[in-house]
Amino acid sequence: DNFKVVIRVRPPLPRELKGTALRSYQCTTYVDESCRLITLSENLQAVLQSDGSVPDGLMYATYRFTFDHVYNERSTQEQVYNNTAQQVVLSILQGYNSAIIAYGQTGTGKTYTMEGELTGPQRGIIPRTVEDIFTYIVNDPEPNSKYLVRASYMQIYNEVISDLLKPERTNLAIRENGRRGVFVENLSEWVVRSPAEVYQLME
Repeated sequence: DNFKVVIRVRPPLPRELKGTALRSYQCTTYVDESCRLITLSENLQAVLQSDGSVPDGLMYATYRFTFDHVYNERSTQEQVYNNTAQQVVLSILQGYNSAIIAYGQTGTGKTYTMEGELTGPQRGIIPRTVEDIFTYIVNDPEPNSKYLVRASYMQIYNEVISDLLKPERTNLAIRENGRRGVFVENLSEWVVRSPAEVYQLME
């Protein structure tokens, strides 16, 4: 329960749906009803049986993988957050160290899943997380509770850490000491008082 590996299949882009002069668009992924098993095939229509199952001993290059959860291309931002990310956020608010890491090739939907839009139904994991954190603070029944929320925003790309809120800060180093634990040296921190202030930083 401490670690979960989740896969999200993004919807095809308009240019992908158009295909090319040599080959029309072809769906190559299938997620079964359990939302845990994904099938990848070079000829998906040929290998899927009428009941949606995939037989053994296929002549086409076909692979099957099982994960904690698989979201197909029709899954919404809300479903991804509620089913996978929200429990992690609640754990953080209870004092546990937690992380959500988006990993994949360029163009696979990492930014869309994590950021999406800052308002509306296409909000990604980060905006929804920010909203839940401040909702938790506002609804805290203990009148003497005090909160200080700091925001940082960094990117790890090709093993180089960059500060997205201070773009001039690149090649940052990961450090560890007894007081702070693991941290990124010289990563900027900004005190924020509302989701709107976080979104202003992100923009």
